[in-house]
Amino acid sequence: MAHEKNKGMMGIGTLIIFIAMILVAAVAASVLINTAGSLQQRALTTGGQTEQAVATGAEAVSVTAQNASSDHELEDFELMLRLNPGSTEMNLNNTALILDTSEDSYDYEYSGSGDAWMVSSTTGTFAVEYVKRGPEYERGYLSRGDVIKLKFNVTTPVGENQRVRMKVIPRVGQPTLIEFTTPDVMNDNRLNLWPQ
Repeated sequence: MAHEKNKGMMGIGTLIIFIAMILVAAVAASVLINTAGSLQQRALTTGGQTEQAVATGAEAVSVTAQNASSDHELEDFELMLRLNPGSTEMNLNNTALILDTSEDSYDYEYSGSGDAWMVSSTTGTFAVEYVKRGPEYERGYLSRGDVIKLKFNVTTPVGENQRVRMKVIPRVGQPTLIEFTTPDVMNDNRLNLWPQ
């Protein structure tokens, strides 16, 4: 009888250990599932932000300038832009424009003036003209289907055969870089500077 009682006690002990192992495994599995879910959510969020940062940006179409006929120097510039394929809309209020020449550097921000022709560069702003409005047009944004001109001027005119660099920098996304050299002879009132 004592032998059977010992076997029964061992069986109960084994059962208790087995139940304890199942409980520990369940708790560990719960922690792993919660951690995996949290990591998946973070990965999706980070992936979306990375995709937006990589895809968002503007494509430069052309750069033109005016006022070259009288003194062979450029003061008023126009930069035509459209969205990159797959890009989300760009808020122009959160977009910076930088222009560098061999003599000066200028920083511009959106004036919010809509279709105005020109804004003084002393305030460091650029005006926007919507050349084409896409199906998702909203003033102050560069949206799918939009084609816009950024219009700005410089306080120190840009002369002949000068290196010019323009950069459009959105708050989120890739900057757009345009580099060109002004022509050796500038006689026309309106010049196409880029692409050459």
